[in-house]
Amino acid sequence: MTRWQRVFRYVWRVNAVLILVAAGAVTFGVGALLIDQLGARSARVRESESGPLVGAAASDPRLFLGQAAVVAGSRFMRAELMLHREGGGFSSGGYAETRNVLLIDPDEKEARWLLPDDDHVVAESHDVLTGEGDAKPQRTVATVVLVKKVGGDLQTEMGRLLLFGPSGKNVVEVSEGVRALHVATLSDQQVTVLYERDRQLVAAAFDADSLARQREQIIGIPPFK
Repeated sequence: MTRWQRVFRYVWRVNAVLILVAAGAVTFGVGALLIDQLGARSARVRESESGPLVGAAASDPRLFLGQAAVVAGSRFMRAELMLHREGGGFSSGGYAETRNVLLIDPDEKEARWLLPDDDHVVAESHDVLTGEGDAKPQRTVATVVLVKKVGGDLQTEMGRLLLFGPSGKNVVEVSEGVRALHVATLSDQQVTVLYERDRQLVAAAFDADSLARQREQIIGIPPFK
């Protein structure tokens, strides 16, 4: 055997060992990832099965209630009805959709749902709070949510824009056919909501206490000069 043949055989053996090590590392990594994903999926199933019963008998069994939270500056509480969607690949763990909101008054025996079903997605949500410069702690005056049908493109599909107070007993429809919620703010006891409808910006104002509509107007966008 010549010197070059011995060198070639040595290099070949080293390469074979390296390939085996790399293949083992990849196999271990994929296996660990699969175990991690299966564990997370099992945890979500256990959470949905062991949590409070939600929805109707025909509801998706993957639905579960998220952690309840107190509405800032009030005695009321909310919990989101969630559904976890799996990701499309090994590296993606998926994401959660908010399908409804459970409104809880601790002084009442039964909570209430914001929406009548679980066939919608809360695409956007914004709490309108009192100003940061106030001496008192901030409190929630109202909440604005943009609700869209399940299965559509949340960026382009149209939906309903709803406005409701901390208790959730008074729910006002701001508008239908809304693509996006831009901002909601409080000024002089007036809640102003800026949103996009029919490819136009619309500003609607509501009384902060009663949520009665006070005005609505299209905001013109001037052309470039």
